[in-house]
Amino acid sequence: MGTRFVNHGDKMRRRTAWAAGLLAVCIATSLFWLERLSEQTLLINEPTLIIVAPGSNMTRLGQQLIDVGHSGQSLWQLRLLDRLLGSKGSIKAGEYQVEPGSSILALLDQVRSGQVYTRKLTFPEGWTLAQWRTQLQTAEGLRPLTNSMTEAELAVAVTGAASPLEGWLFPETYHYTRGDSDLEILKQAHQAMRNQLNLLWTTHPHQDLQNPKALLTLASIVERESGRDEDRSKIARVFLNRLKKGMRLQSDPTIIYGLGAAFDGDLKRHHLTSDGPFNTYTRAGLPPTPICNPGASALAAVLTPAEGEWLYFVGRGDGSSQFSLDLAAHNRAVNQYQRGK
Repeated sequence: MGTRFVNHGDKMRRRTAWAAGLLAVCIATSLFWLERLSEQTLLINEPTLIIVAPGSNMTRLGQQLIDVGHSGQSLWQLRLLDRLLGSKGSIKAGEYQVEPGSSILALLDQVRSGQVYTRKLTFPEGWTLAQWRTQLQTAEGLRPLTNSMTEAELAVAVTGAASPLEGWLFPETYHYTRGDSDLEILKQAHQAMRNQLNLLWTTHPHQDLQNPKALLTLASIVERESGRDEDRSKIARVFLNRLKKGMRLQSDPTIIYGLGAAFDGDLKRHHLTSDGPFNTYTRAGLPPTPICNPGASALAAVLTPAEGEWLYFVGRGDGSSQFSLDLAAHNRAVNQYQRGK
């Protein structure tokens, strides 16, 4: 009777091969599942802002995404995905904009690299300080440090001196991120205006103006008087001619500025005759401060005015102005364009 021989080596090899195959299937399945998980996008249909609070980690951020409905994955899945495939480094606080189609991994790269969302705030030419302050108060994401400050306190905070801040802010679009302060915006605008003034003052004739403040003040009047860009240099020439001859500027916008909140939109004759520091009908020379924050074109118009002997101008009603050399011609223009005669 023969003896049956069992090859234990072959049996062991078959078991090892089976185990290896099973492990390979598990690994492939896991990798496929992980890849599919990483490709899932955030549940948003439009550009969305996400605020990451200070001290946030993956657990806190992941739960935040789940709570607001931006992620359909569970927290353990998000944490596993981050651990295996996510970038390294701490999560940085701030405001982030996420586009439709973004994955959780893309968002994690964004918050770890600190690519925060940048906001912008535009201040048009000719706005007053009061209008600037209103704009800042309504700007989303800015820390309001200046709301309770008086104008004198604000001037000291921005410039370090108590001189009026009106006119010393450069009209421009400024960028900021959530958490920046309104005071930072004003400091940027003040420095930009100083830079602009210094550049123009050192590269252009001064037109008999005593200092950059005089340039700024006259430019603010030109800014408020001009309805069209092409008229600015002529209006600047009218005022420069008047200053040279010792004539009063007789500018309505200076009176309106002096009236402040008391102005109801209707400038009356008694306003023209009521004396005050900003009444250029009763007082000679420039007013004590600018009446708005002029733009670069108004500043340049004062330093590079048109050539002419005009002493008067009046609005035609379409934004343009009629310029006159003498009072008789001016009165005819007033009758034609203002009184309808």
